[in-house]
Amino acid sequence: MTQPLAITNFNFEMEPADPDLLIQAWMPEIEQAAGIHVPDDRLIAFLTAALRLGARSKSLKDLDVMRVVEKAGYSRSTFFRLFEGYTSFLLEVYQLSCLLSTKVYAQHLRDQKLSLEEFCTFTADVVYGATCTIPSEIVQMLWREHNVSHGEFHSHLADLAPTIQTFLSQNPQTQHLQIDMEELDGVLKNLDLVILNARLEGNELWGTPFYYKMLKKMLQGYLIACE
Repeated sequence: MTQPLAITNFNFEMEPADPDLLIQAWMPEIEQAAGIHVPDDRLIAFLTAALRLGARSKSLKDLDVMRVVEKAGYSRSTFFRLFEGYTSFLLEVYQLSCLLSTKVYAQHLRDQKLSLEEFCTFTADVVYGATCTIPSEIVQMLWREHNVSHGEFHSHLADLAPTIQTFLSQNPQTQHLQIDMEELDGVLKNLDLVILNARLEGNELWGTPFYYKMLKKMLQGYLIACE
């Protein structure tokens, strides 16, 4: 029997990201996290339906209301009672999936003991892998349709710095680091903005080892400076 893929079993440093394999690894993680952190079963059903349809087509063509409603198993009226409109729904699904990936990261990180190098590799693997599961076409459409700031678009980033700071301060091999929470938050948002811009611009290097190495190098450089 084939073992399920793990979200850290990818060699991004040597190989381009494979969205199909990443989705296989991440979908069970996101669904499990949704069951813990999302109290409304209807929202979980619509979230899962949209993620699965988007993963299958890797575009917007299958993400119309009726397809999502049918796959979720609820009525069209239920959909519109929960959401203001279709693009608002897609934005909520996108932002919720980003938040849940942060919860998955925190869960996997919590009980580990890592060197600084191992921590940077683990973090780059999870963050980059999660980002590569969402098609850039969808990210581009949502950014165009909603006039929001980077911080509003990626509101999940507010949870990332506290998660990292807590781990590093308790992890034996990194607890000596002198980390300023506000500075760390700024560094993480800057890293995210670099990645977001690459996706919005359709940079041909997105999904290749180039951006993975950049993410890891920038994170590691900041943390080394905190020693």
